[in-house]
Amino acid sequence: MNILIVSGGTGGHIFPAIALGKELKSRGYNISFVTNDSISAVNMIETAGFNYEVLSVPKMPYGFSINWLIFFPKLLLARYDAEDLIRLLNPNIVVGFGAYISGPIVSVAKSNNIKTIIHEQNVSLGRANKILLKKADKVFLSFSHRLMDKSKKYIVTGNPLRPSLLEGLKSLTKAQAKARLGLSRNKKTILVLGGSRGAPAINSLIMKVLVELDELQRKRIQIIHVCGKKDLEQVSREYRISGVEHVVNTFYETMHIYYKAADLIICRAGATTASEIAVFGLPAILIPYPWAGYHQKDNAEAIAGSGGAVVVEENRISPKELRSEIFDIIDNEEKMREMSSSMRSLAKIDAASKMSDQIEELLNA
Repeated sequence: MNILIVSGGTGGHIFPAIALGKELKSRGYNISFVTNDSISAVNMIETAGFNYEVLSVPKMPYGFSINWLIFFPKLLLARYDAEDLIRLLNPNIVVGFGAYISGPIVSVAKSNNIKTIIHEQNVSLGRANKILLKKADKVFLSFSHRLMDKSKKYIVTGNPLRPSLLEGLKSLTKAQAKARLGLSRNKKTILVLGGSRGAPAINSLIMKVLVELDELQRKRIQIIHVCGKKDLEQVSREYRISGVEHVVNTFYETMHIYYKAADLIICRAGATTASEIAVFGLPAILIPYPWAGYHQKDNAEAIAGSGGAVVVEENRISPKELRSEIFDIIDNEEKMREMSSSMRSLAKIDAASKMSDQIEELLNA
């Protein structure tokens, strides 16, 4: 049986797509990928050992714009290319992980009577997935959604996680993680995470928070900061000046060590990050990316509604206010335990397995 997985190039799409691919491959299925020309996505797919094809799909414009005149011819060309790929790969089922690239492939598959599934990582549906809802035979959701009331084809599966994270979750203690990073065992550890490319706005905000810390606060905490390549030198320098114990790095391949060592995380609210921190039960201060539509804001509010996180707005939070939020959490052990428990209540460790079960059910229908 041939299963085709279609994914955009960002970590939020490609990480869960590869996790699903590995689970399906372990069950004996032949897995192929279609992705865009993102170098990082292609490298990850190659490293995971999967065959892939690249498809160029235009980004859908927002609002009234002359860009629509350019969009439609490019979309038509992408559909022709998608038809060639479907003939080449001959899938029995297509699984789309959102992003515009899913549109032509899932549409062509449906028109050829090939079974289709889409997965939505966020609380709110992306534009591509909204268009594909009616075409899909099943829709997998990371969060509960009102669509579930309309049809049994909508299923909450969670968001598939990288196997390395789940292995690290079970095999590593907090003390061991801190020791591997050369950090103090008894200090509260704060993980600052902006994603694989870093988040300059978060980097800048945390640097200003360092200035606001008093001498006692500097001695009580240690910070793991994943800042991206662009800001690595400047961020490292600011930490050295501050005197706060720290580990500064670009994107870290074995993120489970960072997650396991942390007591509190300050991060964006992307779907993959949200799924990962839930599994590790990390109390969070979430700073949604303001230019991601409503996706990250909705994700953050859903997590905060469970009690696992505090949400702050990037453009409204001051360094002093963020410092207060940090110490309001880490100075209250009971609050931290409650937030951690709330986070874990959102975790769906078996997402890849559950999705694979549903895929097999559809294949055998």
